[in-house]
Amino acid sequence: MLVTKVEDLRIYQIAVKLRDEVYEEVHRIPFYWKNDDVRQIKRSSSSVPSNIAEGFGRRFYKKQLALFLSYAIGSCEETPNHAFSLHKSGYITLEKAEYFQKKYKDLRIRTIKFRSHQLKKPQ
Repeated sequence: MLVTKVEDLRIYQIAVKLRDEVYEEVHRIPFYWKNDDVRQIKRSSSSVPSNIAEGFGRRFYKKQLALFLSYAIGSCEETPNHAFSLHKSGYITLEKAEYFQKKYKDLRIRTIKFRSHQLKKPQ
């Protein structure tokens, strides 16, 4: 199946769902408690689908696609780090931090496989 829009990519769908879950979780934190970790987790979780989308938009240039997918992979590593920091500060539960860690690990692996597959394709 030829994918013609980013919304059809499974990794993009997962990234958007996870971003929305992160936002839902941190919006439960009272405003006066919000700190840098809240801003950072929102930024990193948003970065994943944004970089997948930008990479997809540049998919005809393999190096550009690989670069933006690499950024998305990095943000998949960063987001759980912020989740555990929020847990240590008492803002989210350990179960929720571990959930994000598991889900972002899965997304990271899927994105790595997608990038590898795209780089192997002939131009």
